[in-house]
Amino acid sequence: MAAIAETVRILKQDTVEATKALLVQTAKREHAKIMAADPAPQSFVRIVDGIIGAPEDRARPDGIIIYQYRRLDEVVEFAMVTLFDLSPVLSGEYRLSHTIMVDGIAERNLKHWKPGSEISIMNQLSYSRKIEVGKMKMRVSGTSRVYQQALRKIMDRFGNLVTVRFTYRSARGAPTKGADRDSYRFPTLVIRER
Repeated sequence: MAAIAETVRILKQDTVEATKALLVQTAKREHAKIMAADPAPQSFVRIVDGIIGAPEDRARPDGIIIYQYRRLDEVVEFAMVTLFDLSPVLSGEYRLSHTIMVDGIAERNLKHWKPGSEISIMNQLSYSRKIEVGKMKMRVSGTSRVYQQALRKIMDRFGNLVTVRFTYRSARGAPTKGADRDSYRFPTLVIRER
């Protein structure tokens, strides 16, 4: 009887180790697929059995490995589409002038974004401020306050991932003092990870 109990104990131990190895192997394989897919997440947080940042190998055989991926590209894409859709259209210049800024520099996408960098979207047309404050006569009602409307839509959809703040900002190189300063301040959405 002792020999059978010892055999069962050994088999059980081998099964536990095999289960843990399979869990770790599967988690790493699937994580690698996601990181290799285009567009790859900008960053991720790994949680192993409730411990943030722990390596996969520390998982219990019956443990849980979670990866939380940062997808700011999706948030920014949604913001750009929302601004485009909400924009008034006469010549189309306003709706095509929303610009992604990474740390204050105009970018076409988030390729140069790094964790800690600030992402903002700005429209630098001279009349964008008038549209935002409702001082411009619009052909279609409801097409003013574009950035403020977009902020609400972005927060409704992605409020658990990011914070979005509406403000007016100067573009790089604009005067920071004097009476003319406000004419260089444009509607801006500032997007930050939570």
